Amino acid sequence: MRQAIISDIHANQEALIAVLEDIEDRGIDDIICLGDIVGYGPEPVECITLVQERCRIVLMGNHDYALLKGPEGFNFVAASAIECHKMMLDEGCLGRNRCASHLRYLEERPETYAQEGALYVHASPRDHLVEYILPSDVAYGPSGKITGVFEMIEGVCFVGHSHIPGVVTTDQKWLMPDEANGMDVSKGKFIVNDGSVGQPRDNDPRACYVEFVDGTVLYHRVEYDVAKTMKKITDGGCLHPICSKRLEKGK
Repeated sequence: MRQAIISDIHANQEALIAVLEDIEDRGIDDIICLGDIVGYGPEPVECITLVQERCRIVLMGNHDYALLKGPEGFNFVAASAIECHKMMLDEGCLGRNRCASHLRYLEERPETYAQEGALYVHASPRDHLVEYILPSDVAYGPSGKITGVFEMIEGVCFVGHSHIPGVVTTDQKWLMPDEANGMDVSKGKFIVNDGSVGQPRDNDPRACYVEFVDGTVLYHRVEYDVAKTMKKITDGGCLHPICSKRLEKGK
């Protein structure tokens, strides 16, 4: 089995296209998306279209859900981006039928997917859309939170949501991508965060995704035109300026 696992695209078409091209160059034709196609970025319509065309499995993310049901609990920046994207879907699609099909596609996304000893969710097995799994959860030793997560899985679990790539081991150590590259996660329990395509937050502005091949994980970072996406956000006018600024340094 050879897969590319992507997530947290956040309407960043430049990053998504660069990642899809990298995946194709590596000869991978099975792509799983862990959700959050929309939110923060300038091109929700285009990114929904690309994901629908290229990904075999696409899960629901919390920003996708917020676009459908409302951004309850979101901070101001995230909530205003959802409202901006609603406007883009209303005004920017080529006719109401296309807009309706995009929303219907998001509505039909499942929250989990499982195959061959692997579980795929957006956020956490305990809360598929909201709970974060973070390096801080294991920074000072084992935590009840992560113990509870491991109790809910049987093998490897792929997550996104935090935009911070890394692997959590059963002894509750957070391994950075360089440490985890080539690790065999087919035996035992592991939590693998694939990072973010369109909104990296590990101080590396390059898009990030995971290749899962024969039970091992490989992290790939992909350069894209960050400045171009930043300009699109600024020129669009309805997204908060921080949505642009944070891309430059991957924060």
